[in-house]
Amino acid sequence: MVPAQLYPPADSAFDWVQLTSFELLKGEIKTLYDDKLEFESDELDTLYIDWEDIKVLQSNGLVSVGFTDLSTKTGKLLVKDGKTYIGGEEFDRTKIMTIIAGEQTEANYWSSKISLGANLRSGNTKQLDYSAIANTQRRTTESRYNLDYLGNYSKTEGENNINNHRINTYFDWYLSKQFYLRPVFAEVYMDPIKNIQYKTTLGFGVGYDIIDSSKTEWSISGGPAYNYTKFDNVAPGEKEDEGSAALVVETYFDTEITSDIDFNTLYRLQYGSETSGGYTHHAVAGFSIELTDMFDLDLSFVWDHTNKPQPDSDNTIPKQNDYQFIIGFGIDI
Repeated sequence: MVPAQLYPPADSAFDWVQLTSFELLKGEIKTLYDDKLEFESDELDTLYIDWEDIKVLQSNGLVSVGFTDLSTKTGKLLVKDGKTYIGGEEFDRTKIMTIIAGEQTEANYWSSKISLGANLRSGNTKQLDYSAIANTQRRTTESRYNLDYLGNYSKTEGENNINNHRINTYFDWYLSKQFYLRPVFAEVYMDPIKNIQYKTTLGFGVGYDIIDSSKTEWSISGGPAYNYTKFDNVAPGEKEDEGSAALVVETYFDTEITSDIDFNTLYRLQYGSETSGGYTHHAVAGFSIELTDMFDLDLSFVWDHTNKPQPDSDNTIPKQNDYQFIIGFGIDI
């Protein structure tokens, strides 16, 4: 019978975790975010364990623990009987927000993912298609920085028929566990086929995490902004650019359907002047299917809408809606 309490040897070379089912694992603590512990088991490779399923957790070396009051402590960790001990000092387990292995070094705060898809044809039809989705995030107890890229390119028989790129970034500063300030957010969008050489948006706002659990995240944010649009080509006498005030609202939802499949969706809308497009939105919904610890299969549907697209020099008005279905292989870095 597995003992109800965990008593690893004092000179143990491993971190230890014991589940509420009394299963016992040795290995290495990686991180705790969103009430989910990443633990590299000595025998079972990387595991993701719900915080509520952990009875005892003990570190062999130093870890950095972040609490709901946004303070941090560094030391050897022991969690048992609902209590947390860091370097022998007692804390309330329910106040833990994050755990990072080792001391608070810059490398521990960063994570990235790249998802790539491509299609190359030759013979009767010469065609090249590629898509790329990338994300980089820096996260601490007090703040979060995020950078996203989405790009698509297609060339058929030497003619470019798809060429759009979107870069979005923001910085959040948490005032509580759920409420945060967004001192700055920015976006750059390029799509010459829609007569947009580039469109830049810069603003600030606030946000709130509606749900932040081990399986589901749901947040909403927004604020005032300024956007500047440079058109790719215009008819004689028409404006080549446009700057105006705007309002940006965004919501993000991510949930774990099974241990290997995640569903996520992003919806970002912007209200600006009619010359800059009027009401526009960018929506993404997708599934991420885990193939290995490092590789995922990513399926994404993208819908971009511009209510007032601007005509080009031939007086051709681009369509309001663009739809994309992207299949890619993701790499966690």
